[in-house]
Amino acid sequence: MAVKRTRQKGGTVVTVEEFLSLERPKGDLLLKVGREQVSVTSLDRVYWPDEKITKFDLLCYYLRVSPQLMPHLKGRPAILQRWPRGVNAPMFFQQDLESAPAFVKTVRLINREGRELDYAVFTTTASLLYFVNLGTIDQHPWHSTVARLDKPDWIAIDLDPKQAPWENVLQVALITKAVCDEVGLKAFPKTSGSSGIHVYLPLKPANEYDRVAEFSRLLASEVANRAPKIATVERTIAKRKKDQVYVDWMQNARGKSLASVFTARAKPKAPVSMPLTWKQIEQ
Repeated sequence: MAVKRTRQKGGTVVTVEEFLSLERPKGDLLLKVGREQVSVTSLDRVYWPDEKITKFDLLCYYLRVSPQLMPHLKGRPAILQRWPRGVNAPMFFQQDLESAPAFVKTVRLINREGRELDYAVFTTTASLLYFVNLGTIDQHPWHSTVARLDKPDWIAIDLDPKQAPWENVLQVALITKAVCDEVGLKAFPKTSGSSGIHVYLPLKPANEYDRVAEFSRLLASEVANRAPKIATVERTIAKRKKDQVYVDWMQNARGKSLASVFTARAKPKAPVSMPLTWKQIEQ
């Protein structure tokens, strides 16, 4: 089945500047972004009840951060993690896009069960806002682009503390950098927007997912071996020591994803995943 192409709802059309200057709008609007018109709906819906942050606030955030964010998303299939009723209501993942306006690009992929799925693809700010309007608070891009779908162009290592102290997360991040330096890969850290640190290693898209995942496993194992008191590759939480940070390499498989840099997170206080320098990590 092909993706059904829908028309955007009619209504008042506003520019980006007009949209950003609105105060507590309600209902629906058509937002003109570049050459596209995006239907933005239920603008007064509260997404973070405790902080009183609305869907309109989230759309404004993504509009403002789009110039910095889109280079990290463009051309990548999206795993839509949807919270249509806000962070306190049920969430669901959508990988198969059944309907969308004409400006939203899709790519047909076969998943591990052999099913054909039409994945949404990040292309423009308009596409991003369309996904945000569906309730995608966190943006989850693939590790590869549609141009080289089976060849990732970065490795992502998730340093997940669970109960481990923040100091240990920073130490393990610096050890990860040291290992990467030794093998000639440049590493870039960011906050996860939750409790940990993500480390990204850009690659030339030359190797298949399986090979890249195996390399990331070896890399994570080396990090854990260098600091066994504070780092581990043990998946089972019960088998980890309290001070150990989980060096998670397993998100590097085809079709897996981490929350993007600059993405908002569906967590209390609406945190954001922010890029850091290694100097900031040291401090």
